[in-house]
Amino acid sequence: MNQSIQIQFCALIFLLLICYYSFKRQSVILESMWIYRQLVVVTTLCVMADICSIDAILYAPESQAAIYCRIYLFLVIWTSFLSFNYVCYDIVKLRHKKKLRRYFFIFTFILSIIPFALPIHCNNVPGEIYSYGPAVTYTFIVAPIYIIGSILMILFFNKLMNPYRSHAAMLWMLLETTGAMIQLFNRQILLVSFSMALGVTILFAKMENPDSGIDRNLGIYRIQMLYEYLKQLFDNNKKNYSLIIITNESTEKTSLSEDLLLEVSNYLKKSISDKVFRGIANDLVIAVPDDGGLDQELVQIKKRFEAGWSDNQFINPHFISVPSLKLFKNESEFFSAYRYYSNIVSDNHEECFVFDNDAINNMEEYRTMQNEIKSALSEDRFEIFLQPIYSVQEQSFVSAEALVRLRGKDGNIIMPNRFIPIAESSGQIEQLGERVFELVCRLIHSNDISAIGLQYIEVNLSVVQCENPELAHKFLKIMHKYDINADKLNLEITESGAIKQNDVLLDNMEYLRKFGCTFSLDDFGTGESNLNYVVNMPVDIIKFDRTMIRSYFSNEKAKIMLESVTEMIKRMGMHIVAEGVEEQHQLKQLSDLGIDYIQGYYFSKPLPVDDFLDFIRRNNSSTSKI
Repeated sequence: MNQSIQIQFCALIFLLLICYYSFKRQSVILESMWIYRQLVVVTTLCVMADICSIDAILYAPESQAAIYCRIYLFLVIWTSFLSFNYVCYDIVKLRHKKKLRRYFFIFTFILSIIPFALPIHCNNVPGEIYSYGPAVTYTFIVAPIYIIGSILMILFFNKLMNPYRSHAAMLWMLLETTGAMIQLFNRQILLVSFSMALGVTILFAKMENPDSGIDRNLGIYRIQMLYEYLKQLFDNNKKNYSLIIITNESTEKTSLSEDLLLEVSNYLKKSISDKVFRGIANDLVIAVPDDGGLDQELVQIKKRFEAGWSDNQFINPHFISVPSLKLFKNESEFFSAYRYYSNIVSDNHEECFVFDNDAINNMEEYRTMQNEIKSALSEDRFEIFLQPIYSVQEQSFVSAEALVRLRGKDGNIIMPNRFIPIAESSGQIEQLGERVFELVCRLIHSNDISAIGLQYIEVNLSVVQCENPELAHKFLKIMHKYDINADKLNLEITESGAIKQNDVLLDNMEYLRKFGCTFSLDDFGTGESNLNYVVNMPVDIIKFDRTMIRSYFSNEKAKIMLESVTEMIKRMGMHIVAEGVEEQHQLKQLSDLGIDYIQGYYFSKPLPVDDFLDFIRRNNSSTSKI
């Protein structure tokens, strides 16, 4: 067998293997894979035409050999163009200009048929078998233009391309160029087809192997494949899919075994859809056609889970139903909603959550407020309002609770119930808590609160702050910045904060108490109200929640309980604040009960700093007692 044909046969074997593995999976095909498949098919045909042309030059009449040679040249131009087309795929502006790409196809077709009109000759000398003439010269001018264009695209638009694809494509172009140069100066070594086959193989290995998007353990598609597939659907405005998300009930999603996940995955692939993806952690995401059968398929999946799995294993997952991708603007919005609602569904123990427009609007409000919090922190638009606290014994206002407010860009006040929950769930609460603490320190630094009768200001701590081992050091640094004494501050800790991270919290409390800080246990009566926390925690003040106070005046059992708890706390040497007091008879009865401090609308709602200071000066300087 001729040496040139042997080289081409090696190239053909490479390409046939690539064809097999490229077309093996049909369910989830990305657009880049479709373009690559076109390239592989045309390159394979080009190598086959090269083999046929060599064989024809050796054994067929020259007129017949010329036909095979022209077909080969036609395919060389198309291979070069499809190479260029593949490189351009990642460049966003070109990817979406389908009309321009269509013009390129038409232009290339015209260029590729010109060799059929040009003369071509065949050389059949021992050791040198090749074609030559105007048709060959023309082809080896046109084809390099596409290759040079591909190289320039990679160099100039590198940042817009997938880095792995740009590196592989550059190596591929260099191989083709090298093969063409060798063949140009050494006609007996026909390397163009072989170098093209080698380049296509490199692309397959680095970028376009369908199995690279498969989870090796479960045999389903990885989450990155889900992202790319949804991106392709949104880019092409093909949103005719529904999704079912199966999320594990456990907070530790890694608790499910791979064997059980494999069994579930195999069932979903065979019975529901072959488009099954591994989602966040051990979640499973199933894409099904948006044809109205989503509810029926969801019922089928639920029944299968209720029946149990091998070894009598049962899973109680949560289901998120997405009736249509048309609900979302793009793939990023879907993933934001997925992450947001998967946590909510798990926390609320909802068996099935259905996406609708209200869910999207709620998420948009969440995202808007999250951005508002971020900008307010950077633009210093958080303010503190203060609610006075009245001392029954001293018959004056001796302290106040600092409450945060957000000043919107329009100048209006945004209340905490709108932004605090979002700050907590988004992780912004710790930074917000530090900002409030600094605002209080700034207030104390700028005003002699002792001169107007105030002993300290109360500042709330979030649960996240209680979990931070660096809390004490951060607060001491802020106090040092404003040169204030720690005894001017009282830190309020909720019951939930005390329960969740007791050891870390106790370390912070003990460290700050050495410098003079005092502590309150806030919202007593709303949580577990375990008296062990009162006994073990170094708190100075217990704050009875307004619901507890309200129950005292409306429920006989609650009245007996509060009286007993009050006596016990007083005997332990701690003080008590009653929150939510709104009427004079409440003030009198609680004072008679032995409550030390009263806080509520009876005296004042939370006030801006200047109004609060005026209120304290006016009332504490008055000779009349409240």
